[in-house]
Formats: sequence, structure tokens, C-alpha cells
Amino acid sequence: MKLKKLLLGTALTAGTVFAVGTTSANADEIHTIQQDDTLGKISKQYVGDKSLIDSIVEANDIKDKNMIYVGEELTIPTDGNGEQAPAPAQEAPVQEQQAPAPAQEAPVQEQQAPAQAEQPAAEEASSSNGGSTKDQFLAAGGTEEMWSTIVMPESGGNPNAVNPLGYQGLGQTKESWGTGSVEEQTKGMIEYGTSRYGSMAEAMSFRAQNNWW
Repeated sequence: MKLKKLLLGTALTAGTVFAVGTTSANADEIHTIQQDDTLGKISKQYVGDKSLIDSIVEANDIKDKNMIYVGEELTIPTDGNGEQAPAPAQEAPVQEQQAPAPAQEAPVQEQQAPAQAEQPAAEEASSSNGGSTKDQFLAAGGTEEMWSTIVMPESGGNPNAVNPLGYQGLGQTKESWGTGSVEEQTKGMIEYGTSRYGSMAEAMSFRAQNNWW
């Protein structure tokens, strides 16, 4: 298993998009982000091409257009001219184009690393489970070094982060612990790093050198 970085928000990933929005003449539309959405796909959904990406970024004050989160609502500045096509509620995603082969993904991850530095807000977010995400992470056995070398570059400290390929959680994984509580995600990361690399120290060293782990 190799955990993935968040891919470019405007990368082409085909599939059925389920959107919630309203359309009225000379009015913006509201779009609720779904799991496989990117800004490029959202723009094509409303105007047929990617020309709306910069307008969406400006209208929603998006700090990093390479990272959007499931469940967030975006204002789509179509001025009432969008032609959103309804998608079948139960239709499964149909992939028309394959994601880049694993051998080609490492350079993409290297380019993504600087963008993650703009996501410190998640570290301070309060949680009903007690304390900030970082506080819970440290209480579950995580370390400051793990937080800075793995968690922040991978997810920006957001336990609900999902990239377009379906990798989830603080450490970006498709394993079940990626959707668990902060404590479950922390323990899952430690178990994975230890079993794959021999120790978390080695796992962190590998992540720092390769921008993925």
C-alpha cells in the first residue's frame, strides 16, 4: 500500500458527479462538493469547460485551489447561464480515463508539498471528541515530528480530507482506519509505518525524502 498526496484539484478524473444546487436567471448557483469533485470537473459541469475555475476560486476565497473538501458548499458564478445536467441518484461512477500510473505519481507529489503549508487551520480546529485534532493525535500516541513530517504534508491536519483518488484521513490511506476517529487514524498510521518501514523514524525519513510514504 502507498498513501497518496492530494492530486491537483484541476486534474481530469472522470466519473458521475452528484451535485446539489439551484438554477435561476442571473443568479449564482450553489454546489456541494462530492467525493470525486475537482474544480476542473465542477467548471465543466456548469459551463462545459474549465474556464470557470478562476471565478470559482475568487468567488469562494479559496486559498489553495489544489485542495477542496467533501461537504463544503461552493458558490458557482454562472450568472444564471449554467447548464447543469442532473445525474442519476444511484448511478455508480464510470471511469473514462485512468489515473496516472504509480511510476508517474511521485513528481506530482513533489509539486504538491508546498501547497500543504497553507492548511494550518485544521490543527487548531475544535472537536467534540476533546481538544483540537492535533491534541487528540498527540494523546493517541502521535508525536510532534509525525505531525510535521507526515500529517501536515499529507492532509493539512484535516482528519476528513479526501483526495480525488479516494485516499482519506490524516495520513491519506484507503485502509479502514483512514475514516475512523483521530485516535484510530493515529494508531493506524503508527502500525502502518512500523510494519512497512520498521519504525516510525524510518517512515518519517522516507516521507521527508520522497514526499510520499
